[in-house]
Amino acid sequence: MFNNKHCLLLTTIVLMNAASTQAADTWTGFRGTGSNISTATNLPLNWSPAQGIRWKQTVPGYGQSSPVVWKDHIFVTSIEGPQQEKCFIQAFGLTNGKLLWSKEYPASQTKKTSSMVSRAAPTPAVDEQGIYAFFESGDVIACSHDGETLWQRSLVKDYGPFVSNHGIGNSLAQTQDQLIVLTAHDGPSYLLSLDKKTGKNLWKTDREEGVAWTSPVIADRAGTPEIIVSAKGTVTGYQGITGELLWTLSGISGNTIPSASVFDDYILIGAATDRRNPNAAKASESNCCLKLVTKDGKPTYEIVWKAEKAVSYYCTPLAYEGCAYFVNKVGVVYCLDLKTGKQIYAERLSGPCWSSPLAAGNRIYFFTKKGTTDVVKPGSEFKLLASNELFADEPEKPAPKDSSQTGRGSGGGYPQLGPTIYGVAAVDQALLIRTGTELYCIEAQGK
Repeated sequence: MFNNKHCLLLTTIVLMNAASTQAADTWTGFRGTGSNISTATNLPLNWSPAQGIRWKQTVPGYGQSSPVVWKDHIFVTSIEGPQQEKCFIQAFGLTNGKLLWSKEYPASQTKKTSSMVSRAAPTPAVDEQGIYAFFESGDVIACSHDGETLWQRSLVKDYGPFVSNHGIGNSLAQTQDQLIVLTAHDGPSYLLSLDKKTGKNLWKTDREEGVAWTSPVIADRAGTPEIIVSAKGTVTGYQGITGELLWTLSGISGNTIPSASVFDDYILIGAATDRRNPNAAKASESNCCLKLVTKDGKPTYEIVWKAEKAVSYYCTPLAYEGCAYFVNKVGVVYCLDLKTGKQIYAERLSGPCWSSPLAAGNRIYFFTKKGTTDVVKPGSEFKLLASNELFADEPEKPAPKDSSQTGRGSGGGYPQLGPTIYGVAAVDQALLIRTGTELYCIEAQGK
């Protein structure tokens, strides 16, 4: 157990601040700004395949990234081809879903496509200047909002191929001037800062090799960006201007899918049972809350609390209105007191979630893998406000006999998944939900 100084009440936490929430008319990256909290208003509460869908649009190719939004433009990425040899960036209109433009780029590194490898998994970033995309092929590309290529480069050509049986899934993070790229694989791994205007390196920090699909997030330490990376047994903090390693927390179990979640000076860490070391107690205590502090004049961290039973698996944990939410592999949501880590409740959702929960106003949206979204009221009591189906559940299809087939959704010798919710975004009056081949815009009823 922790001593009293580790259990200080977080009475000064203000979750809904400008640094941690997403503006109401933009959704700029993976989980918004890294918190999955939005100030968007008039979001939908109820919908179904027959009502509440403003529009549905087919996305060329296949993609597992989340949509990002800037004003009236929605941007998504996808890949296509039996060897994932084509990379796409597409823009759609928010009002009517019209395809505004589509750009195709050849992949620097190819990999046989299947449901067992990442397919356009890294979520792009967007700002007032443009859209920035990173693909598991190692290609990083910047386009204007109108689809003009601003710059592109191949990290595979610069630093060597990515080595991972299941591909790369690390989404971009950003500051005003920097793109932050994490590569976490079995080859030489690194954290990289790119100049948004040119794509050139600002700094590069090498990391220990190891596969993880987590994404970097950015905290604010007294006005200076600090990059937090939770991956493959450690949580690390880097000085955002120089890339200097500031601190490392070791001994984390199973933090290869859920990313860190930042709120003010605090960080939630999500983790699961490690297949190589299936210790449930170790997995639970790896789900923890850290506080950024300074000791002896040096930036570091302290552990505020560790969970007793809660674990994450696919989803990044959410901090909202005094509670922390973790979702396990089978779709049980654990609600913990954000001050102490004490478990408040554990309730089963409609199914497991691959997309992380999203908070806005007096609602938390849990997007289950197979299309049902459970809307829950924040707080110490589990209150289900609505449960909404987006599409009919479809079972997995058996692996095709000819694993070389090239059609969209090709199984590559593995069972083929049915429609799956991979990523979401929120803006005023609309939720955007992305499956592998479709983009949905859900609006409030009567609007």
